[in-house]
Amino acid sequence: MKRAGALIFVLLSSEYVYMQTAADIQAKYGKPVAAYSVSEHIWMTPEYAPDGQVCRIRLYPKRISADTNYGWHDLPFNELRDVLNALVRVETRGAKKESFGATATGGNSAWTIYRYENVIFTFVSFFPMTSFDGGVLKKGEYTFPAPETEPLPTESSPSSNDFVQWKSPHTEIVTVTWNGRKCQ
Repeated sequence: MKRAGALIFVLLSSEYVYMQTAADIQAKYGKPVAAYSVSEHIWMTPEYAPDGQVCRIRLYPKRISADTNYGWHDLPFNELRDVLNALVRVETRGAKKESFGATATGGNSAWTIYRYENVIFTFVSFFPMTSFDGGVLKKGEYTFPAPETEPLPTESSPSSNDFVQWKSPHTEIVTVTWNGRKCQ
């Protein structure tokens, strides 16, 4: 009887043993997504326009690396600011636009949006709630138009210190979108 049980186990698990190559995994789950380690604690996933230019990037915290398991969910602010300034140089952003640094909230989430002439930075934060749904946020799920009543910032020139930590203290995702570049 033990042999029959062992034989059944081997036959049922053969699909998992068979799926060992990269081609097998790709056939079942699709092409891998390119993620880049842009700093000690931050991953970047880019998307591209048909002409090959980056149209959007997402930054999110590393949970693991080759030899470390990280226990936090937030992006370290100073490290994030340095990464953003390296990825999108200040002189390429253009002037600040209306509602610069405005924050919108919904449910257990907050979005702080820094609009420039050429690029938009969206900081997403999640807050714990007793009926927490796991922090699921689908791409394109929320769009917040800029309020018409908010004035332009006093200083409309971009700087390397435009992002404010207190406006999004628990940032877990940052999306950078280039205006005029459509993603594929």
